[in-house]
Amino acid sequence: MNRANRQRLFAAVIGAVLGAGLGRSIEPLAQDPAGRERFRSPVYQRLYRAYPRVGAGIGALVGAGFATIAQAQRRRLRRRTPRSDGPSTGSRP
Repeated sequence: MNRANRQRLFAAVIGAVLGAGLGRSIEPLAQDPAGRERFRSPVYQRLYRAYPRVGAGIGALVGAGFATIAQAQRRRLRRRTPRSDGPSTGSRP
């Protein structure tokens, strides 16, 4: 596995962990102040329990996307060649 793929994988894992944490912290919003679930339908109950998994998936995609964009930017900057005549000063004799 080359360096670029390792960086993408690392960014995806970190994004997944952060996304799962965010999903886990949003999960209690489904409860009323007494601690009961607001919506009793099985569809909503499954949805609220799936927030950490959904957050992890979205976080992994975002993390890998950011890593890919950063690598493309570095590659583009490396390929740029400096001008041979140097910067122009605007006043030539």
